[in-house]
Amino acid sequence: MSCIDGIVIRKDYPPLMDLGCTLGYWVEATDPAHHRSFRAMPSDAPGAPPRAEIVARFSERTGLAVERFDFYFCFGMFRLAVIGQQIYYRYHQGLTRDARFASMINKVLSLHSMCEMVSARSDF
Repeated sequence: MSCIDGIVIRKDYPPLMDLGCTLGYWVEATDPAHHRSFRAMPSDAPGAPPRAEIVARFSERTGLAVERFDFYFCFGMFRLAVIGQQIYYRYHQGLTRDARFASMINKVLSLHSMCEMVSARSDF
């Protein structure tokens, strides 16, 4: 292990889960409209790199082989769906009143749909 500015980094741990979680937020222009409608950043704008290019850059810069990335990508979207369900549950139970959370279940369903789509095309 090494430490950079107080962050512990395991050199024997390929951070593919972290990359998958990051790209769980990444929306592309070719993604279904229901998924693009929940984008948090303009990652589907013209000129933005697609997920495959980001994965390739990650592999090139880290020297790590990235195989079966769909598993990590689905994990990232599943993680976001769980967080969304927790937020929606709190809203539905009246534990929070932020009106933005009323439609959070739709984002959860969109993430679920994307996971199914990625799983159907993948060999993981």
